[in-house]
Amino acid sequence: MSYKRTYTGYVYYSGSVSYPASEHGGSVSYSGSEPVHVTIDVDTDAFDASVDNCNGALHGLQAAVVATEAAQIDAKVKASKKVSDAVIKGFFDYVGADLSQKIKELSSITESKFIELMDQKKTCMTKTDQMREDYQRITKRYSNLFQDLDKEMVSRIELLDRPTFNFEAETQAVVDRKSDSELLGISTVSANENIQLETVLSCSHLKRAAGELLNRTNAYLRGVSRLASSVRDMLSPLDGDAQIYLPVMYVESVQDAAGNAGKVYGLDNVSSAEAVRSNLMKDFRASSICWDGMDKEEKEYVDSYVNSYIREGLDDERIQRTMLNLLGVSDVQTIK
Repeated sequence: MSYKRTYTGYVYYSGSVSYPASEHGGSVSYSGSEPVHVTIDVDTDAFDASVDNCNGALHGLQAAVVATEAAQIDAKVKASKKVSDAVIKGFFDYVGADLSQKIKELSSITESKFIELMDQKKTCMTKTDQMREDYQRITKRYSNLFQDLDKEMVSRIELLDRPTFNFEAETQAVVDRKSDSELLGISTVSANENIQLETVLSCSHLKRAAGELLNRTNAYLRGVSRLASSVRDMLSPLDGDAQIYLPVMYVESVQDAAGNAGKVYGLDNVSSAEAVRSNLMKDFRASSICWDGMDKEEKEYVDSYVNSYIREGLDDERIQRTMLNLLGVSDVQTIK
């Protein structure tokens, strides 16, 4: 693109002038400056045209380079594919040839081994036939020997206990009667009589068991009746003042130096339980009451009952052992 530039400056000058001799002859010096304005017009059309031509040439060169690169890449891919195909084909051809060679070698070895195995099979079959013949011959010889020994042993056992064998033979003869025997009717009658006898014995056994069951039921009902009568007597209304007996348990333990701690059990279903408990505590702690050891018979009865309750009512073995140890070291006392 054409452009214009303007430059401003000064031109300096100096010098001397000589003139001919005269009245005022001699030389004169001078100096000064003059402003200078310079305008420069630069025409770049030709350069621009050459630049445009160069730019077009560069674009063409770039397209040519790209096309050349693509062609080169395609050529490399094709060449690589040809090389890889050739390498793979050569590899498989080599492996196939090697496998074929090994198959041939192994086939020859297999055929030779097969022929050898067939020969060994024939030898084994010959040995087997020979062993079978030997076994049959030896078996036949020793079978006769063992049969003779068995017969001799049977005869000696029969001689040792002949009455027993005679009895067994007679019994078996009775059991194994033939169907065309003349005693077939007698056998049927005997079987019928045996069945009737077994039936009578079974009925007798059932009657006896039923009688025992009825006796036990009667005893149970009598016990229930006596228990109901006793309960009715205990629950009957009382006229006037009367003594009432309650089953209670008093437990006393050493609490501290100040005194003992006691507790009454068995008053949960009693009306005015607190008042009754207070009166019982006073009675149990009264100085007039004499505590003494339990009688031996009562102690054994209580121990037996508590032992059975602990063993049957508790599942934990550790708790059972602890309760039994406490029962063994306890000293039960009663009021005399």
